[in-house]
Amino acid sequence: MKYTLYRSFGDLDSQVTKHALIAVEYGSSIDAVTDALIQDVADDLAESPEYAGCKTTAYAPEPIRITRRVKRYQYEMTGAVLPPNAPNNILLDYGIMEACE
Repeated sequence: MKYTLYRSFGDLDSQVTKHALIAVEYGSSIDAVTDALIQDVADDLAESPEYAGCKTTAYAPEPIRITRRVKRYQYEMTGAVLPPNAPNNILLDYGIMEACE
């Protein structure tokens, strides 16, 4: 299976056609590529100049919530930026398209 990872601009349901391609992973299932996808999201955030000096991480992919308007993705992830002196973390949505390859 082919898993294509996209970064949204805040909300996964907004500006879907402008989402940025981040990575493509291949594996037998979403579970087989989970670690790679988490690393892809963390690296994407760490490479962003606006988050320089911040720790980054990501949550494992989950099936897209039924409340989402976007139908393009089969899975979603949340990336987290952990600023050292901020009261809150910064969360960004990522979408994953699954395709037979």
